[in-house]
Amino acid sequence: MSTRNDVLVSVNDLPEAVNAGAQLLDVRWELGEASGAGYQRYLTGHLPSARFLDLEKVLTGPLTDPRLGRHPLPSAEQLAVGLGELGIDPEQPIVVYDEPGSYAAARAWWVLTWAGLSTWVLDGGVSAWTAADGGLVSGESRGWEPTSLTLETGCLPTLTANEVAAFDGIVMDVRAPERYRGEVEPIDAKAGHIPGAVNRPVSGFWDENGLMPGADKLDELLALPADRPVAVYCGSGVSAAQVLLALASLGIEGALYPPSWSGWSADDYRPVATGDAS
Repeated sequence: MSTRNDVLVSVNDLPEAVNAGAQLLDVRWELGEASGAGYQRYLTGHLPSARFLDLEKVLTGPLTDPRLGRHPLPSAEQLAVGLGELGIDPEQPIVVYDEPGSYAAARAWWVLTWAGLSTWVLDGGVSAWTAADGGLVSGESRGWEPTSLTLETGCLPTLTANEVAAFDGIVMDVRAPERYRGEVEPIDAKAGHIPGAVNRPVSGFWDENGLMPGADKLDELLALPADRPVAVYCGSGVSAAQVLLALASLGIEGALYPPSWSGWSADDYRPVATGDAS
């Protein structure tokens, strides 16, 4: 069972973690921005010793089937190659960070944990670091050599579309309310949500400083009945990881439906609901 300290590290505790061997990965990324924009922000200024982890190239698999969604999970082999190129030591913990509102660090946390790697998210990301007078460095961090990794995935639960359809628990759609209700759909094939899903917008899972709220606030946001399993989806399996991170901080293991709405809506055989949940 995870707790907050098992999945999040504060800027105050980060130096001690790095001194003890934690490896820093900068995962800055935003949906819809030009390719390479996050890397350019990394080059402009990043936390000392951080290496850049590309969400699209390493944490996303090939787009072979629309029913797998816009950000399918990578294979263990793809992930091993990408992390090996960054010189990651699988025996040492990893700290990932991004910018508040990005979701990328949570996606990295989920994928790396799914692959059996000990991973934390820097609470508040680069904004919290600079707000605490933490310094940034420019250019590419060096001082490491490529490694050869062998990884196995499956350390966190996932669901297929059929399993989501038959899920005997709470299915959370964490997209914006207007997308959940089917009033707008700027990206995917159809508007609406998976029948029976409840809406828990991911935008609530930060406070005004980009930090994850405390346990009482998370309980309020999640509004979970006792002893019901939880599944989470979003548009393409990225922002859902932020809510899975919040659940993990409370000791709750939720399951991810990786294709999320982009995969579900691409399948003509899947039913679609609109409006608020009944």
